[in-house]
Amino acid sequence: MKPAGGALDPELVRRSAPVRRHLAVAVALGTVAAGLIVAQAWLMSVAVAQGFDGDGWSGALAAAVLGVAACFAGRALIGWGHRVAAVRAASAVKSGLRREVVEALLSDRSRPAYESGHVIALLGHGLDSLDAYFSKYLPQLVLALTVPATVCAAMLWADVLAAVTVMVTLPLIVVFMVLVGWLTRDRTERRWEALKRLTHHFADVLDGLTVLKVFGRSTRQADGLRTTGEQHRVETMRALRLAFLSSFVLELCATISVALVAVGVGLRVLDGALSLQTALFVLLLAPEAFLPVRQVGAHFHDSAEGATAARDAFTLLDGVPGGGRPNLGSMWHRSNRSQPMPHRPQSGPHLDLRGIGVRYPDRDSDALPPTDLTVEPGEVVALVGPSGCGKSTMLGVLLGFVRAESGEIVVDGVPVPDPSRLRGRIAWVPQHPALIAGTVADNVRLTTAATDVDVRHALDDAAACTLALDREVTERGANLSAGERRRVAIARALLRVRNGADILLLDEPTAGLDADAERTVIEAIRREHVTTLMVAHRPALIGAADRVEHVGRTVVRV
Repeated sequence: MKPAGGALDPELVRRSAPVRRHLAVAVALGTVAAGLIVAQAWLMSVAVAQGFDGDGWSGALAAAVLGVAACFAGRALIGWGHRVAAVRAASAVKSGLRREVVEALLSDRSRPAYESGHVIALLGHGLDSLDAYFSKYLPQLVLALTVPATVCAAMLWADVLAAVTVMVTLPLIVVFMVLVGWLTRDRTERRWEALKRLTHHFADVLDGLTVLKVFGRSTRQADGLRTTGEQHRVETMRALRLAFLSSFVLELCATISVALVAVGVGLRVLDGALSLQTALFVLLLAPEAFLPVRQVGAHFHDSAEGATAARDAFTLLDGVPGGGRPNLGSMWHRSNRSQPMPHRPQSGPHLDLRGIGVRYPDRDSDALPPTDLTVEPGEVVALVGPSGCGKSTMLGVLLGFVRAESGEIVVDGVPVPDPSRLRGRIAWVPQHPALIAGTVADNVRLTTAATDVDVRHALDDAAACTLALDREVTERGANLSAGERRRVAIARALLRVRNGADILLLDEPTAGLDADAERTVIEAIRREHVTTLMVAHRPALIGAADRVEHVGRTVVRV
C-alpha cells in the first residue's frame, strides 16, 4: 500500500467530514495569522524607527508597542485555536476510522480478512500517528500557503527588490521539499511495513506460545523477534536520519535567502536609498515568509506515518487485500449463524471447483494456482502439500473469505456466484479456532441451537470427555490448551453437521492431539458421511481419507 504522494491526502479529505471542517477552520485562522504577522512587523518597525529619531516616549510610540503586544497575543490565541481544532478533528477521525474498520471486520460482508497483527498495528499506533498530521502538519500546510503570499504582497508594496529576492529563492525550498517528500514516502512505507512485520510476528508467537512451550521451541522464537525488531530499528533510524538531513537543507536554504535580503537592504540603507522604517519592515517580514515552509518540511516526517495508516485503513474498508495472507481462523465468527439450517441428506452435495485461482496484489506468485478439484457426495478428500501452496486458501474461497481471481464453484451442478451463501451448509474447523468468553457449552453451541445432551455427545466424539460443559472459557480461549481449543472447535463442527450442515471443511483438525484422541476424531468424522475436504499433514489423517490430492504450483486434475 502506497502512502499518499501529495502534500494533502485527497482521500482523507474526501472521506472524512471532520477533516474538511478542520481544514476550513485552519484556512480561516491561517488568513488571520498572516495579517497579524504583517501588522506586527509594521508596528515594530514604526516603534524602532521612532526610537532612533530621538523623539522620546510619545502617544504614537505607546500605541505601536501596545499594538505589537496585541499581535503577539493574537498569534498565540490563533495557535491555541489551531491546537484545539486539531485535537478535536484528530479524535473524531481516529474514532470514526476505528469504528468503521471494526464494523467492517465484524460484518457479514464478504471481504478479505487481515492478519490480527496488521489490525493491531493499524488500530493502535498507526491511527494514533494522525495526531501529528492534524496538530502539526495540516495547520502548518495552510500557513505555508497564506503567510508567504501575504508577506510577499506586503514586501512588494514596501520594497520591490527585496520582494523579488524572496519570490525567487522561496521556490527553491519548495523544490527541496518535493525531493524530500519523495524520499520520505519510500522510507515511511518501509518503516510502516517493518512495524507490521514486527506486530505480526509478535502476535503469531503469542498465539502459539503454548504449543511452542510444549514442544520446547519457545526460546528459539527470541531470535526471530530480535531479527524483526532490528529491521524495525534500522528503518526507524533511516527515517530519522532523513528527517534531520532534510531539516538541515531547508534551514540552510532559508538562512541564505534571508541573508541575501539583509545584504541588499543594508547596502541601500547606508546609501540613503531606503528608509530605516521600510528596511526594518522588510527584514522582519523576510524570515516569516520562509518559516512556515520550513516547518511544513519538518512536520511532513511527523505526519507521513499517520497519513500512510489512514490510507491503509481506507484500503481495508474498500475490501482490497493488503495485509498479507488472510487469517481464516480469526474470521469464524463471521459465519451467518442466524440462518436456519434445515436437515439435508447426510451424503452431502457434489462439490466441483473449476479453475479456482487466487493471487494477492502484494505478491508476485499465485497464492493458489488455477485448480480443478471434484469431491463426490459423502467423500472425504485430504489436501496435502507444502506450507504456503494454497490449501487453506482453497478452504477460504469455499467459505467466501477469500475472493478467487478466476474459476467458479459448482454445487450439485449449479454454479455458486457468491460462495458466502454456502456458509449455512458448511461446518468448519479452522487452523486457529476462535473462542468467545463464556462456557465450553456456549462455544460448542456458538453456531447451532442444541441441548446439553447433544453438546456432550459432540464433545465426547471430539475426544473431549474431560471437558465439563460449564467450564469457564476466557476471551479467545486463553485459559485452554491448544489441544482443548481444537477439540471444542471439532465438537462445534460435528454438532453443526448433525443439525443440517452437509459440507465439512477441516484445516489440520488433529494438530496438537495425541494418537488416541486423533483416532477418536477420525472415527467421528467418518461416521458423519458428509462431503468433507480437509487440509492434512499427519499420516493418520491422510490415511483416513478416501482420496488424497496434492496442492502445489501445478494444477490439480481429478
